[in-house]
Amino acid sequence: MKLKPLDSGGIMLSYRCQSGCRHCVYACGSKWQDWMSRDFLENLLRGLKETSENLKGFHLAGGEAFLNFDLLLFAVEKCTELGVPLEYVETNAGWCVDYATGVEKLKLLKDAGLRSILISVSPFHAETIPLKRTLTAIRVSEKILGAGNVIVYMWQFIDLIDRFSREKPIPLNNWIKTFGNEAAGSLFWDGYALIPGGRAGVELGFLAPSKYPPEHFARENCLREILLSGHVHFDPYGHYIPLFCGGLSLGKIEDLAAFVKTFDYRKLPLVKILVEEGPYGLFIFAQNEFGLELENKFFAGKCHLCVEVRRFLAQTGEFEELAPKAFYENLRSPLPPLEE
Repeated sequence: MKLKPLDSGGIMLSYRCQSGCRHCVYACGSKWQDWMSRDFLENLLRGLKETSENLKGFHLAGGEAFLNFDLLLFAVEKCTELGVPLEYVETNAGWCVDYATGVEKLKLLKDAGLRSILISVSPFHAETIPLKRTLTAIRVSEKILGAGNVIVYMWQFIDLIDRFSREKPIPLNNWIKTFGNEAAGSLFWDGYALIPGGRAGVELGFLAPSKYPPEHFARENCLREILLSGHVHFDPYGHYIPLFCGGLSLGKIEDLAAFVKTFDYRKLPLVKILVEEGPYGLFIFAQNEFGLELENKFFAGKCHLCVEVRRFLAQTGEFEELAPKAFYENLRSPLPPLEE
C-alpha cells in the first residue's frame, strides 16, 4: 500500500522553542539548536509542488519559527514565489514584546505574502508566555492581516488565563491547585483536545479523564495515521513525519517525488508493526525481543502507549524510524515537575 498523496501539513523550521510546553507533540524546547537550511527548504517546496496536484495548504512552524525571523521571512517569500499554498504561520507569541515590534514583523511577513497567522493560547503556553504578549500579538495581527485571518487556538482560554495573571507566566501547578486534578484534567484533555502523543501522555497522562491498560488498544492499528491521512510534517533534518507522530520518521527526504513514489512501509520494521498491528503490537514486539514490562501502567490513548514503547526502543536498539534521537531525549519538559 502506497502513501496517500500529500494534501496538507507543516514545515518545521526548527525544534527550537523558548517554551518547552508539556503538551508538545514534537518535544520542542530551548535545548534544540538546528534550523532547516535554506537550500533544503527551497528544494522541499519545489518537491511539494511536483508531488501533489491538490495541495490544500501547508503551515510554517517550529518549535517557534519567529526565533529565526530571517529564515521565516525567507520561507514565506519562497512559498509565495513557488506557489505553495501557505495556510498560516504558527506561533506562541512570545516574541511579541510590544506593539511596535509586532507591527514591524507582521508587515514584513504580509509584504512577503503571508495572509494568515495562528496564535496559540492555552494553559501550557501560558506557563512561559505572559498573556499580555499573546493579546498584543492578536491585536497586531488583526490590524495588519485583518481579523478574519487571525486564528486563535483556543479563544476560550483567554478569560481563564486572565483570571490568574495577564502580566506573568502561570505555572501549570496553579491550575491543578485551583481546580483539582479531575477538573484540571478534563479542562486540559477535553477542553484543549490534547493529542496523547509527544510529551502530553508523558507529562499529563496522570490527569487524563480516562486511562487504559496496553491491551485496551489491541485492535487499533495506525494505518490511517501513517499511510492514509495525506497530512505530513517535515522537520529541519528532512524527516518525513506522518500526521502528528513526533519522533517517528518514514525516512529522510532528498527528492520528495522519488521518495513518495518508491516508499514501501514494509521495509521499516517498526512502521510495519504500527501499520498492521498498532502500538499494542509494538509493545508485544518490545516485550518479546527486549523485555519491556508495562505492568500496572495505564495510558491516555494509543499514541501515549506508542511513545512510551518507542522511547524504550530508542534506548535499546538502533531503529532508523526513531528519529531524530533528540526527540526521545527531550520527552520530559524542562519545566518544573507537576505535583501528582
